[in-house]
Amino acid sequence: MARQLERSDPEGSTSGHMATDRSGAASNPHVRHRIPTGAVAASLIGAGWMEWLARLPLWRGTLVLAYHRIEGDGTPVLDRGVLSATPSSFEAHMRFITRHFDVVPVEAIARDQSSPARRVVVTFDDGYRDNYTLALPILRRHGVPAAFFLATRFLDAPAVPWWDEIAWMVSRSDCDELEPGGWLPRPLGLRSDGRRAIVALTDVYKSLPTDRTGAFLDFCGEAMGTGRCGPGEAAQLWMTWDMARELRDSDMAIGGHSATHPILARSTHDGQAREIAECARRLDEELGIPMRWFAYPVGLRSAFDKQTKDVLRSSGVTLAFSLYGGYVRRGPVDPYDVPRASVALGMSASAFRAMLTLPGQFARW
Repeated sequence: MARQLERSDPEGSTSGHMATDRSGAASNPHVRHRIPTGAVAASLIGAGWMEWLARLPLWRGTLVLAYHRIEGDGTPVLDRGVLSATPSSFEAHMRFITRHFDVVPVEAIARDQSSPARRVVVTFDDGYRDNYTLALPILRRHGVPAAFFLATRFLDAPAVPWWDEIAWMVSRSDCDELEPGGWLPRPLGLRSDGRRAIVALTDVYKSLPTDRTGAFLDFCGEAMGTGRCGPGEAAQLWMTWDMARELRDSDMAIGGHSATHPILARSTHDGQAREIAECARRLDEELGIPMRWFAYPVGLRSAFDKQTKDVLRSSGVTLAFSLYGGYVRRGPVDPYDVPRASVALGMSASAFRAMLTLPGQFARW
């Protein structure tokens, strides 16, 4: 069976990208990247002297790690692309960074920028419940002060976010292929390569103005024969505000990630201001904290713009984080474009250790 994915857009324009997946890992719809996993990384970590190499001062600055979800038994997962680690691999990550690096809280980025140390900051995006149930005990056990960036509307009224909904549709569709139309430039196989289909459809979503994204999801549901995903799928997906309060009381930093996780640069100035203001208001109402830190939804260079930065600055945000690779080198840094490196479930232990040991080479894509 083949269905056509078309847009009832009066302009009749074509939009979309057929994306390739990350090498060696399932794709994260927030950011796709290529982690070098070839002979260099393998030889670095595979050799017995890797622990010694990790102690050498091969770089200076701050590497900010971005996690999304921790996979555990019974964890509801719609899009596996947002999985960053299992409990055991996350524990191994925390053990490695606390053994070899200075693990610091998020606010340390704004001070001591000339520090000769190799510093690591751990962050989590979105507000998934497994951050609380699975990650928090491990962070406590290793004394790691992480930062959690919450998309507040998902805590207020749990719903399935757009990336998870696209994955849900693809996994449940009886269609073999989506034919080209107003949204897709060429056919897209669903059963032959479901992961590639999810990546391609999330790329289309990210390319659209915010006021067209709902129509795109409507047509996805119709074309794939699944309809839209109901809120019942989100019942155990997100933290509650009580869980967020426990994070706060455990000396974890909490920042904003917008209200509904739109691509902010695809919104109007007023739309961006509303998303950021609602997020700040809910953090204050529920947690009694100002929104000092913010992580851009998706985090690519195209996901935020000067208007976004201006709104954050006027809202009292002092640090805003991107997600397209790199690390904070010693010296001045743009406080509204602090780089982060994404951690993915498909990342081998070798690739993770190489990223920490030589971020100039392995934390970029």
